[in-house]
Amino acid sequence: MKRLHVLTALLWFGIVFGSVNAAPPSYQELHADPGRALPMQPTWQLQPVDARARPWGDIFAFTIGIAPNLIERLRWLSLNPGKESELAPALFDALEGRTLFLSPTARSFCDGRWQVVRQEYLSLNPALQPLLKVWLVERKPGGGLRTTTAHGRIDAQGQWAVPPVTCDGKDTNSIDSAAALSYLMPEESRQVTSDLHVDTVYAQPGMRDARDQWLPPVPPRDITTTQWMDYKKQIVTPGSSGSGVIDARGKMVIPFIFGNLPDVTAQRRIQLCTSVGLDVQRHAGTPRVCRWQRLSGKHGGGALRPAKDEKTGRWGYQNAKGQWMIAPQFYEARRFRHGYAVVSGAFPEDWRPPGWQDHWPMIRKFHRMGRYWVAEALVRNASTDGQWAIRIGLMNDAGQWLTPVLQPALHITVPFAPSGRSSHYAQMLASHLPNLLGRNVQVDNLPSATEADYRRLTTEGGSSKVLLAAMTLPRGGIKGVHKGPQIDALLQSLLPVTLLASQPLVLVADSTKADTLGIHSTDDLLAYARAHPGSLRIGTGDDGWPGHLAFAQFRALSGIDVQRVVFKGMYPDSGVITKEHAVDLLFAPVNAVAVAVRRGQLRVLGTTADQTHPQHFDGTTWPTLAASTSLAGFVAYDRFSLWAPANSDAASNRILQEAVAQVLAKPEVRKHLQDLGAVGGGGSPDSLLELEKEEHERWMRALSPSVP
Repeated sequence: MKRLHVLTALLWFGIVFGSVNAAPPSYQELHADPGRALPMQPTWQLQPVDARARPWGDIFAFTIGIAPNLIERLRWLSLNPGKESELAPALFDALEGRTLFLSPTARSFCDGRWQVVRQEYLSLNPALQPLLKVWLVERKPGGGLRTTTAHGRIDAQGQWAVPPVTCDGKDTNSIDSAAALSYLMPEESRQVTSDLHVDTVYAQPGMRDARDQWLPPVPPRDITTTQWMDYKKQIVTPGSSGSGVIDARGKMVIPFIFGNLPDVTAQRRIQLCTSVGLDVQRHAGTPRVCRWQRLSGKHGGGALRPAKDEKTGRWGYQNAKGQWMIAPQFYEARRFRHGYAVVSGAFPEDWRPPGWQDHWPMIRKFHRMGRYWVAEALVRNASTDGQWAIRIGLMNDAGQWLTPVLQPALHITVPFAPSGRSSHYAQMLASHLPNLLGRNVQVDNLPSATEADYRRLTTEGGSSKVLLAAMTLPRGGIKGVHKGPQIDALLQSLLPVTLLASQPLVLVADSTKADTLGIHSTDDLLAYARAHPGSLRIGTGDDGWPGHLAFAQFRALSGIDVQRVVFKGMYPDSGVITKEHAVDLLFAPVNAVAVAVRRGQLRVLGTTADQTHPQHFDGTTWPTLAASTSLAGFVAYDRFSLWAPANSDAASNRILQEAVAQVLAKPEVRKHLQDLGAVGGGGSPDSLLELEKEEHERWMRALSPSVP
């Protein structure tokens, strides 16, 4: 056949960077439909953030959740992604620089009875082992589904050291396991030295590099901003108060965030003090640093007197007639001096230092953890539901902030119009893989793919992990049979992932003519063909397709003389018999002849399936051609297999292979494949290479001594 047909027989899977746009199911939706799993990203990567534009809200996404006195021995950071996040909870190993997540193979256990449909968050048990909270769906032995939530513990490979529940649904929290991951570093571990160091300005910590240059975020040098950050970092509770300064119009000049301030002096300046040191919990012994701040304003307020409103208990300022000139609103109020007054009031929740942006982090502490620096900060981001909360940021020794990124979306590109079996299998994967791969899967049709397209997709990809599915084996075809553009070397460079599915062909005969000739079975056919050499005509598609292989095997194994009639394309339509009467027999897939078989126009004499997987149709089991003694070993399948480019990531290829195996193991998918007359794959990459070798040998035997 021409190589153009080889090209259009390929399913291409290309992973491109893009966000996951589909809304995850809500709690209510999971309750109503527990089988609707949330896409759970199995792994996440860290990437340096552009130093010119840092999205601080994305950087501070980790938690520690451990006693402060143990921080120096920490090894693992937790990623708790927040409500409705596409990211699944995961752990980052600051000693080895690797990520750890729930393995795809651990997302079902007890032989598939329990399925993880959602990962909630990571917490710690008393033994300092991470507890992973998950939503589970149980497939009950008698049928039906139910949901539950539970906590489990994983090992260093992401497998269950202690599953969330036992197979019969009992809680496992009390089960001990030495294999469960611990947050702490081994006793012999030592922190790795670094050229970066921690420095402070007014107790606000920052990082300096070897040249003593500040790394963002740089601590503020304004003592008012520093005090406000210090107050906020202690997570101000409702009703908190502080001292500040107002002018004669009642306008706040210094926010109410300081301790007991002295009165303004004749020089119109005031001493502002803030606590210093790295201890967030302030006490009487905490040292302070002070700075004089000059006040530049007009005279006024001398005629005003502080007064207390008996109804509200608040203080304000009245004139000589007892009229309120500044409404009572303060907890305490002092006399005006030189145009200013010190007052005490509620902490100004809405006040921000000039130029402040709320997405900036407020660093509380820097810690050295293994090979990295972690910054504990007060932040507001998506993972905190818009509230101020403590989160952790991660920095490497190059001074780069690292942020977790979503797995890129998986695009399944089918190089022809959306129809046929290739597109059908692509859509089948797209409907099941997101919940296993943790990313959206989209089918893109590309009817006019060129040789340049295939060259790019077979040789490029790398970290983007471009993947493809080819219908025919062996890759590159058979010399002397497959002709066309020279892409053999490109196809041979691909790396195996897994076999997706195999579909056999059927050998059908014109029912009317078969009755006339007395052909009701494979053996009848062989007997007639031997008695009447060259009288029967068999239709197949172009050279190189499985129909050609089926014919070549049929003739080589049986030794009979039949005529092959070649029709353009992969397979001829049933009309070549039922309408045109151009041939007597036909090799074709089931979908090409199903209607004519149901109408009684065509009779199935046998299938090209392996005898261990006979084909069923409308409640009838069709015989296999291999069941005939003369055709022992006869097998011919359309193969749908997954491959990856030579520079693809082996770990990601393995994740895909495991995910496909889980898809093919689902009862509804097994039933669907059975209805299609297909046999599911899902095996290892090595088994795919072995199958390719077998297919090559099968072609060689069928075509020997010459190509028909």
